Amino acid sequence: MSVAESGSLAMKPTNMTFEQAAAAPMAAITALQALRDEGKLRSGQSVLINGASGGVGTFAVQIAKAYGAKVTGVCSTRNAAMVRA
Repeated sequence: MSVAESGSLAMKPTNMTFEQAAAAPMAAITALQALRDEGKLRSGQSVLINGASGGVGTFAVQIAKAYGAKVTGVCSTRNAAMVRA
């Protein structure tokens, strides 16, 4: 098996640890599958994301917004500003 010339590899961002970079795809695909495949999320729908400041939650907020959903995120007070951003 060979690696395709485009889109299969990406450079690790310098501000991330190897552990963070390795975990990002798993968190992202978990959020995507939950919203797109299981939730059948569509533009204009409302979605509540519990744990919006966590690994999967931060991706879920971004993916839901990209789908055009109205997003309500639940998180601790100390993480509220990050989730709003």
